[in-house]
Amino acid sequence: MILRIEELVQQFVSGADTSIGAANEIEVALDDGFSEDEYVQRTVEMLAMYRPGGGEFLFDAAAITERLIETMKRLQKDA
Repeated sequence: MILRIEELVQQFVSGADTSIGAANEIEVALDDGFSEDEYVQRTVEMLAMYRPGGGEFLFDAAAITERLIETMKRLQKDA
């Protein structure tokens, strides 16, 4: 599971796919794999509020990229 999440996150972070669909796929994978982890659940919430251009009460690609990088560092450290 973590390998698939890493692949999805890498695609998003690299800019290859920052679509809402990609964010949704990451959101579901993180939620399924780490439902008890509060930090990851906050990331899941942020992904649910993602729009590529951002907006009021929404997160843009830059904010999500930063959060995904930190989330992956945390997951890799805990592995």
